[in-house]
Amino acid sequence: MRRTVCTILAFAAFCSAQQACEKGGQFCKDKEVPPEFTVQKCTKAGGCVKDGDNFLTMDANWRWTQKMGSWSNCWDQGRWVAAECGDESKQEQCATSCMLEGVNYGEYGVTVQGDSVEMKFMGSTGNVGARMYVIEKTGTGSEVGEQWRYKPFDLRNKEMTMTVEASTLTCGINGPSYLVEMPLDGGYDGNLNTAGALYGTGYCDAQCPGDIKFVNGRANIPIQETNPPFNTESAWKACCAEMDLFEGNIISNALTPHPVAFANNGSTIQGLYACTDDRDECRKNSDTAGCDWATYRLQYYNGGNNMGHDNVNYYGDGKTIDTKKPFTIVTQFLTTDGTDTGDLSEIRRVYIQDGKTIDHMTTTIAGNTYDSLTDQFCEDSANTFDKGDNHFARNGGMKGMGDAFSRGMTLVLSLWDDKEVQMRWLDGKFPPEEADSTPGAVRGSCGAKEGPPAEPEQNFANSYVKFSAVKWGEIGSTFDMPAGPNPPTPPTNPTPPTNPTPPTPPNPTPPTNPVPPQAPCKYSACQSQADCGCSNHGCYELLSGYPQGMCMPSCTGWSCAMM
Repeated sequence: MRRTVCTILAFAAFCSAQQACEKGGQFCKDKEVPPEFTVQKCTKAGGCVKDGDNFLTMDANWRWTQKMGSWSNCWDQGRWVAAECGDESKQEQCATSCMLEGVNYGEYGVTVQGDSVEMKFMGSTGNVGARMYVIEKTGTGSEVGEQWRYKPFDLRNKEMTMTVEASTLTCGINGPSYLVEMPLDGGYDGNLNTAGALYGTGYCDAQCPGDIKFVNGRANIPIQETNPPFNTESAWKACCAEMDLFEGNIISNALTPHPVAFANNGSTIQGLYACTDDRDECRKNSDTAGCDWATYRLQYYNGGNNMGHDNVNYYGDGKTIDTKKPFTIVTQFLTTDGTDTGDLSEIRRVYIQDGKTIDHMTTTIAGNTYDSLTDQFCEDSANTFDKGDNHFARNGGMKGMGDAFSRGMTLVLSLWDDKEVQMRWLDGKFPPEEADSTPGAVRGSCGAKEGPPAEPEQNFANSYVKFSAVKWGEIGSTFDMPAGPNPPTPPTNPTPPTNPTPPTPPNPTPPTNPVPPQAPCKYSACQSQADCGCSNHGCYELLSGYPQGMCMPSCTGWSCAMM
């Protein structure tokens, strides 16, 4: 994923500063009032319940930045304009002299109702897209900035489910939901940053964006809008781990983990690392490309045999996952030992549409067939698509992604277009000069001339993305499993002759309603739990990877009982 966007309005730039609007007294036009947003937490025993009081807030890059004690801008038309932000020696002065305004969400094209949020591509104020975070109250502190934090999610041995409506998102527009390891307090320090999470400060991701106006509390003075949009060569980059649950539009989507190697080295703020060299210090220590499961890319490649657009039938308009209708994504994060503290080992996906559960697609790479993300899949993908450069493993692999979860990650819901490469990495050919026959180059049907920024902003201003019914919890708890055959009754253990016991009947039923023959166990004589794909959280059929039941002991070893 690539993100280098800061939204600039015709009359002002809405980019991040560090002082809360409340600090501006009479010059505070709008204090931040975040809309309430329902998130549910689920267990298999108790079902799904409201997970506390949660809210949504807009990223600081979309907010009006003005001088304290006046109505003047600190940043306007892509440049620092306040004298307090005039050069790099004034990084701290700029941070304490500029404040953030609250957001009128209706004007920004954002509608939040209960457990759903809809974001329009263009708001009435001229803003493009949005980036929203789930926040919660801390219940502590006297300053407004310390009374809120980003809601932390640890998805190890858990799953997250949400419904997505992306039917109007065409070439060049992306409506992603993802998690990042940004500082949970937004970098609040009571001095340089008094705004904190309530005002959407502290953003970072695995692409190490260089367009963040304040990094670690200090003004990122070197940023000036030129052409390309931002001169970020000497600017600080804000890097952290990222887990893309869904990046997509009606053409394609990608499920992508992005671990980081540096963890928190070099930063005093959890989850955020500031670096300056785009080629070396930043990109070598962050998996910017990630290990992606991109539906269009993998189906087009088709295991290297007869590559072409005609192979693509899983995700898209009128396909198995029909992107002209809402669909639900379930993302499961399995650990090596089936516990909430184990190392992350596998990421699985299930779709639900029109009341039907749809298994994840399978793909063949390097002669191996997969239906989920694993370290081995990422290695084969790197060897096939990236000339052996396994940046995913180099930055920590699955374990590294799980380590980021253990520190708490923030849920991001967003909508944006790509001014740098027109989203070709998602829905077109990337790099665009590559031949169609280059493995992995074709990622969608959007042509090289489709999807430049002016096209979606001028022609698709009313496009929108909608996210709803966000749930998280135990694996298998956030959605209804499809019905299957009854599990066979395990054989009765033998009893010593000195104390004979009659065998237990398999499943007694009145004679007037006999039980039909039961389906045999798929793995009727496994030698061990591993043979059935068995772990503490259940049994997974090896071919499809779909959770089908449980492993149980039998007289021949272990068997995988079908539900």
